[in-house]
Amino acid sequence: MAGPVGRASAEEQAVTLYILPGALPGPDGKGHDSFVPSSFVVKAGAPARLTVISYDDGEHSITAPALNLNLTIKGGTKVGSKVQPATTTATITVAKPGTYRWYCALQCDGPSHWAMDQGNAGQGKEGYMAGFIVVM
Repeated sequence: MAGPVGRASAEEQAVTLYILPGALPGPDGKGHDSFVPSSFVVKAGAPARLTVISYDDGEHSITAPALNLNLTIKGGTKVGSKVQPATTTATITVAKPGTYRWYCALQCDGPSHWAMDQGNAGQGKEGYMAGFIVVM
């Protein structure tokens, strides 16, 4: 389902996501880790090249059990008070149209872990450490 790739071909879709530490405020008024964008659209049956650029120094994941997807995202390297971003790239192909929920399965989001709290729809908060893969 997912694996490393080289350059995107003409048929391959390109999706770029960013992980930003403490960037989005939650209802508690504190900044929380987030994937931006947290949801994205791909075409059914066509390979989609995911590029995730992490500005956080911890690992994250894109885990979508319905797609048998569990992609580990490398953390950046801390250099003084800043983080040198890390890039993780993988290709996924989803055969069937639908809306598939994903979440980060790794404990993250700083000391409060608010973005990781369990909710009605499962682990993580949409817009932070969870979202949707919409397959058209």
